[in-house]
Amino acid sequence: MLVPVESKQIAYCSYNERERTLHLYYHTGEVVACPSVKKSDFESALESPNRYDALMKVAQQKGHVAQSDAEAPVQLGDAAWPDH
Repeated sequence: MLVPVESKQIAYCSYNERERTLHLYYHTGEVVACPSVKKSDFESALESPNRYDALMKVAQQKGHVAQSDAEAPVQLGDAAWPDH
């Protein structure tokens, strides 16, 4: 399920519980997968009054958004947005 983020950078996010992966869907069409994210961290970010900042904090804690030599984000390709 895609959850709106309401930011200028990220349009939607989603979480794959089985794989423990946070997906960030950028307005540019880029999709970034952030592995090893706890479900509780994702849920806390959704409950935050500022989802963008909360999601960035979760992703940065895992070294996914801030470019890191240890573990870089995985670009999944261009997103296909549903027509609404």
